[in-house]
Amino acid sequence: MKRLKELRKEKNLSQKELASLINMSQTGYSQYERNARKVSLETLKNLASFYNTSVDYLLDLTDIKDKYQTSKINNNTLIRLKEIREDRDLLQENIAKILNMSRKGYSHYESGYSEIPINKLIILAKYYNVSVDYLLYLTDERIVHKRK
Repeated sequence: MKRLKELRKEKNLSQKELASLINMSQTGYSQYERNARKVSLETLKNLASFYNTSVDYLLDLTDIKDKYQTSKINNNTLIRLKEIREDRDLLQENIAKILNMSRKGYSHYESGYSEIPINKLIILAKYYNVSVDYLLYLTDERIVHKRK
């Protein structure tokens, strides 16, 4: 994730210093910057918070650094998958098909039984035309920051 390196350098931090701040090894953090290791949703949210930016910005989905307005719903464990799917009168089968997976596998994401991979979360954000931050309850803004 190229933006991680850019943001870290803007704060004049070494990989070791930043890794220490987020309680991980320098090697592990280095792998994030090189895209050699997948970032967990929790780590991604923590990094966005640390840099005061959006998850969308970290994932290179927008060029706008500004953070979205913070959600009034303080929910760090669930994501809006079920809520937004039901708002659009879709079935789990419909979404599972978009993600090229089984309905049962998708249902595990909605229930919180399994963590949804970031690449699938990005697909859903684009499908629903919302930000990843919105899906993660980091903001209540449905509108995606557009590219500059």
